[in-house]
Amino acid sequence: MTALEKLAHYVHVGTLTKPHGIKGDVKIVPFSGEPERFQGYPELILVDGQDRLSEYTVSKCRTQGRFAVVSLKGVITRNQSEALAGRQVWVADSWLPDLDDSEFYWRDALGKAVTTLAGQHIGTLVNIFDAGGRDMMVVETEDGEVLIPGQSEFVVEVNESGIVVDLPPGLLEVNVKE
Repeated sequence: MTALEKLAHYVHVGTLTKPHGIKGDVKIVPFSGEPERFQGYPELILVDGQDRLSEYTVSKCRTQGRFAVVSLKGVITRNQSEALAGRQVWVADSWLPDLDDSEFYWRDALGKAVTTLAGQHIGTLVNIFDAGGRDMMVVETEDGEVLIPGQSEFVVEVNESGIVVDLPPGLLEVNVKE
């Protein structure tokens, strides 16, 4: 079983950026933009560039601006925290907060069809990433990948059947990546 298969019931919630101080604390950029959510996570799974994972118990957590500053059990020096920089941060999906009926998690939208308000099929949502504080949707089309901003001014609706977007003229034509 690969590391990613072991993460079937976990959610990628952020990236560990760098150490904070000299006592092993780490800074995490949360994808949600809400670093206070990390105060409710008792354990983090960190995944490196080779898909190797390691589990850490959270000793303490506080927020600092847009970052969560976290103390991990067993990580007590700056050198130890430097070795973790750049890792993906995952948490158990059971620890995520419940949502209202009008809300959804982006992970639940992956694999859904993306169409325009006029009913034009664009493609399938294959990835979402943070582009400097704004979510970007990666949509696989017949001509390659298209990037579509994931903000409410573009995403009209997300439901069981798919994602409906309202795009400015020319957006699809200018950003196809083959």
